Amino acid sequence: MKNIDQKYEEYARYLTGESDIAEKQNLLERLENDADEKELIGKLKAFWNNYSPQIDSADRVWQMTSQKLEFTEIKPTRKREFNSFLRYAAAAIFLLSIGINSYFLISKWINNPADMIEYTAKTGEVKEFVLPDGSKVWLNSESTLILPQKFEGDKRNVFLIGEAYFKVEKNLKKPFLVNTSSIVVKVLGTSFSVSNYLNDPDVTTSLVEGKVELQNKTDKGEAIVLKPSQEATFNKSDGLISVQAKPEALVAPWREGSFRFYNTSLISIAHQLERKFNYEFVFIDKDVESYRFTADFENEGIDEILELLNKAHSFDLKKVDRRYIISALNNKKESKE
Repeated sequence: MKNIDQKYEEYARYLTGESDIAEKQNLLERLENDADEKELIGKLKAFWNNYSPQIDSADRVWQMTSQKLEFTEIKPTRKREFNSFLRYAAAAIFLLSIGINSYFLISKWINNPADMIEYTAKTGEVKEFVLPDGSKVWLNSESTLILPQKFEGDKRNVFLIGEAYFKVEKNLKKPFLVNTSSIVVKVLGTSFSVSNYLNDPDVTTSLVEGKVELQNKTDKGEAIVLKPSQEATFNKSDGLISVQAKPEALVAPWREGSFRFYNTSLISIAHQLERKFNYEFVFIDKDVESYRFTADFENEGIDEILELLNKAHSFDLKKVDRRYIISALNNKKESKE
């Protein structure tokens, strides 16, 4: 059995792309047969993408982790960034092991980490919840919403990893704030959706009715105000926010189990299909990721959806177990057994 240091290093090498082919295949095969470990990997990815860049006291968290789990310091690697990830990875496992409240030991947007609630929708699930203030929220697959059991003070803070549709109870004296890794969405009472998946390049906010304000966490400039039937897209790479029209019919169709794609990239579609059907997509050619589609699907399965997309814009598609391998037709290579 691997010791705890080796296990964290294996996770970190996989998540940072450092694994060789044999290591990656071994871990993926193990995850197929271990739902708990697969869920842990998912939470670790969420932690790294949403929290680690904001940690001010990583050394302190690492020290707490080492003491809690009684393991030795991981030796320095050839890459400083990779070594830092290993420390954060172990810290994440520690925080997860002692409960959701500990996420907020390193979070700045709430004063009291006690008595927190975690709402979760697993792969393929869509769940509806009523929050302590009477607001309603629908969580899409592989999403988590974290909030206090009781909203105190002058704000109603929640933290979102994944995608959610909100119907917020109006309270002029206590605004509702949806915190993500990149932006804060502020509302008084309205209906809107926010998508903050860790493997998506953007954070999007779509407004159905009312008014919302968006604030970039790293750029404290003027907030962007959305009007009904508008969507704001925050690009994680360049930090820019763009606003475009978004008809209500296209907002959160996943609540009814539907897919509605409007000029949507194939890589974005693949991510949505992964979360809904629990399949993995591998793209051989980067160009194929940017193929764009407009289509509606109601009750179709994943094979039928991909077949119809392929008819609209041809690409090479190969299915291996629970993975789809996608490449451009003109780059298709013959393989010899």
